[in-house]
Amino acid sequence: MAALAIAVVMAACGSGGGSPRATGRALFAEDCSVCHSLDGRPSPRQQGGDLLAFHTTRAQMLEFVREMPVPQRLTAVQQDAVADYVRSVEGRGT
Repeated sequence: MAALAIAVVMAACGSGGGSPRATGRALFAEDCSVCHSLDGRPSPRQQGGDLLAFHTTRAQMLEFVREMPVPQRLTAVQQDAVADYVRSVEGRGT
């Protein structure tokens, strides 16, 4: 029974349990920030570069997110959260 409870809790982590923006921010920090930043200061150590000025449509950003190599494949909900988070930061310009 305890193993089942642990499995349920583990499955809920990263399944969008929080606001989409918070989930997107956390997923970006965990899976994307190794190669990308969103602060307007590109670093030669990040091969993917800074995305702050990388303005796209939502469909383009989703395609971009889907194509990125990440340690663990993101679910469709997680992909949406990351795409929406990146676009929201780009829209603010911060």
